Amino acid sequence: MAAPTSPAPFHCRNCGHARADRFCARCGQDSRDHSRELRELLRDCAEHLLAFDLKSLRSFRALILEPGRLTQDWAQGRRMQWVSPFRLYLAASFLFYVALWTSGLALLQITPQVLTSQEIAAHGMTPHADGSPIYQFSPEMFVTPGTKLVLPPETEKRLHELADGTGIPRLASLAEIILLDPQRLNGTADIWLPRILFALVPLAAGLFALFRARRPLLYMDHLAFAFHLQTFIFLLTIPMMPLWARTDSDWASIVPGLIILGYGALAHRRVYGNALWLSVVKVLIVLSIYLTAMLLGLLLVTALDLWLSLG
Repeated sequence: MAAPTSPAPFHCRNCGHARADRFCARCGQDSRDHSRELRELLRDCAEHLLAFDLKSLRSFRALILEPGRLTQDWAQGRRMQWVSPFRLYLAASFLFYVALWTSGLALLQITPQVLTSQEIAAHGMTPHADGSPIYQFSPEMFVTPGTKLVLPPETEKRLHELADGTGIPRLASLAEIILLDPQRLNGTADIWLPRILFALVPLAAGLFALFRARRPLLYMDHLAFAFHLQTFIFLLTIPMMPLWARTDSDWASIVPGLIILGYGALAHRRVYGNALWLSVVKVLIVLSIYLTAMLLGLLLVTALDLWLSLG
């Protein structure tokens, strides 16, 4: 039996169809032979997995400078010039997690704050008999890692009293682990954040779909809008990380929040056709639910992981 001959140079190697361009018009296969050069293979992997090509840069530029345009073009079928919403999300999330890993910031931390005597009185609390400080603990994200806290005996006593009152004494041990080592939560949070964020994108799309829009849209269009909005949040968060590592001022958190709200409202108005004030209200509601669900999800999975570690 004669050995098979190679197809003609200007025919697709996959289906044999005549081709004039790089991609086959019948099956879509790339005409480049990746089996010959490692450089071509690595470049192809970068294009398909990380989506860092000229098309991606153009898509990122339009995403940032023209809020809502990518979603609008997606909904109207003009898609070839842009990277798909999902691939754009993956590329931005990759950059986000690399920036988070190199920033040294704690993703999730229970931060203690010493209450003043006025704040203790305002909360109707009784000062500790031994004069030790009373702490108020609050969960925070993207903060400088804190040091281990030495719990005052009175605070430890009250923790056990509260846990005993719930009928679950192990809650005191769980609380002590979290408070004594604020960074203990980060190992689990780092693992689960990508999963939680990805799971919340369909939720955000469903919330946007619940609001009546002036333009008829399919759920996939709402999903594309949610992917694009989350991608913008990733891109905005990356340059903010060095600032968060140097300051804990409220404005460092408020300003990005206002930018996200403003961007989301402009994008929403363009895609859904609502008045700007109505878009602001809708985006604010969705973002509030989204961020609350994200924080609660992180707290639940980290607390569950620590609970299981108690044995």
